[in-house]
Amino acid sequence: MPLRLKVREIMVPAEELPSLHEDADVASAFRLLQEYFRGKDGTWMGFQSALVYNNRGRATGILTLRGLLRALHYQALLEDLLKGDPAGLFFLPPRWSEQFIKVKEVMRPVGMAFVNEDAALWEAALVMLNKKINSVPVMDGDNLCGVVRTIDLFWLIGEILEDMS
Repeated sequence: MPLRLKVREIMVPAEELPSLHEDADVASAFRLLQEYFRGKDGTWMGFQSALVYNNRGRATGILTLRGLLRALHYQALLEDLLKGDPAGLFFLPPRWSEQFIKVKEVMRPVGMAFVNEDAALWEAALVMLNKKINSVPVMDGDNLCGVVRTIDLFWLIGEILEDMS
């Protein structure tokens, strides 16, 4: 029965998700997600987030569309300050002195919200609701093994409702 499923049974395995290095620039992240998000028969399909790894190959975060939109906002603010009054440069944080925003500046850290691979599905749903996020990293101890997305839970709820009718 679907209600007894564990998170690991519906998660997307980490190796199937797009991934990039935490020092990659946001423009690279946009291109990566474009590769994974394509139209098929008039419907857009694909992943709306990417896993972020450090130099040691450890997952450090998840980059979502919301994070990318935040990066666009930062970039627009930077361009406005550079085009306007030069005094605005005094208000720029040091990390904005670079031309491109790095993924690690707009990603959501893995430790902010996650579930264990043996967690019940309702636990993942609660994390999503409480943190107002659409995807939750699934951990096996200290290792990221996958991600559960709201769409995964949505399809499961649809199956439950269908079985009830």
